[in-house]
Amino acid sequence: MFENITSTLQQCGVFFILGMVIGICYEPIRFARMIVRHNTVAVCVEDVIFMSLCAVVGFITALSVGIGYFRIYYIVFQLIGSAVYFLTIGRLLNFVFKRCVNTVKRFFITIFKKIYDKIHIFVVPIAVKIRLSFGKIAEIAKNVVFYRKKDLKKANELLYNEKVQTAVGGENKGVIKAQIRK
Repeated sequence: MFENITSTLQQCGVFFILGMVIGICYEPIRFARMIVRHNTVAVCVEDVIFMSLCAVVGFITALSVGIGYFRIYYIVFQLIGSAVYFLTIGRLLNFVFKRCVNTVKRFFITIFKKIYDKIHIFVVPIAVKIRLSFGKIAEIAKNVVFYRKKDLKKANELLYNEKVQTAVGGENKGVIKAQIRK
C-alpha cells in the first residue's frame, strides 16, 4: 500500500507538533522541580510516569493518524519536535523561570531572616532553660539507675550487704549475714 507524499508530510507535521505539545506539558514538572528540590528517586518516578503517558498518547495518535499503521518516523518527528521546543522556547522559559524563582526565594529568605532575628531573642533563653532542666532530669535518672539496689536472689543463698569481707576469710564487723528461704 503506497501513500502520497502530502499525506506523509501531514503525518510528520502532526507528530512534530505533538512533540512540541509534549514539551509544553513537561514545563510544569520542570517548574515544580525549580521550586521544590526533588531527590533522584522522585525525579526518576516523575519522568517514568510522564514518558509512559507520552508513549501512550503517541501510540494512540499514531494509530489514528496512520489509519491503523504505526511507522518509525512518527517517533522520530515526535523527538525532533520535542528537541526543537526544548532548544528554543523551552530554554527561554527555563531562563525566565529560574530568574523568577530565585527572586521569590531571595525575597522570602530576607523576610524569614528578619522574622528569625526577632523570634530568636525570645526563643533562645526559653530553649536554654528547657535544655538545662532536661539535663538535670537525665542526670537524676542516670543516678537512680546507677545506684539502684540489687534485687534479692531467688534461691536459698547466704546474702551479704555491700561491705566487703577481708581477704583472710574473716568478716568485718559491719557485715550482716542473712539467709533467705522461700
